[in-house]
Amino acid sequence: MPKYMVQSMDSGTLGKVKYYRKQTIDHPHHKETGAFTQAAKDAYASSHNIDAKQVEVGKFMSGQPEPSNAVSV
Repeated sequence: MPKYMVQSMDSGTLGKVKYYRKQTIDHPHHKETGAFTQAAKDAYASSHNIDAKQVEVGKFMSGQPEPSNAVSV
């Protein structure tokens, strides 16, 4: 069963959005997790028309099942 990286992004009053990406290996390397976090942060900023510096990065989790209520990046 595929495993996914999951992380939420927020910015105060704009609301929290959960993002996910399929992992390439069971224990993803820092380079892969960092790229995922940056992609999620950029996607949140773009979709809310704000600067990425205003995005609050939530808890990162790997090895998760595919979430049904999240945005793929």
